[in-house]
Amino acid sequence: MFIRKRPWLPILVILWPYTADACAVCYGAAESKLIHGSMMGAVVLMSITGVVLSFFGYLIIYLRKKSNLYNKIKMNGKHSS
Repeated sequence: MFIRKRPWLPILVILWPYTADACAVCYGAAESKLIHGSMMGAVVLMSITGVVLSFFGYLIIYLRKKSNLYNKIKMNGKHSS
């Protein structure tokens, strides 16, 4: 089997850490667009979670009211089954 030599691979491995710089979050830039975007993303995800949980709460209250209404009708003998 033919193995192709890659003379550039050791150079890439040696120089790779020096080509990447830290982002604005690592430097602590509080006014960066990256930080603003991540904060807005967290707010959106928390609001979606809050809306879904409030819908579950509303569903539980709605089903409880319907159950109580059904039990009152059944106890009064007005339910025909």
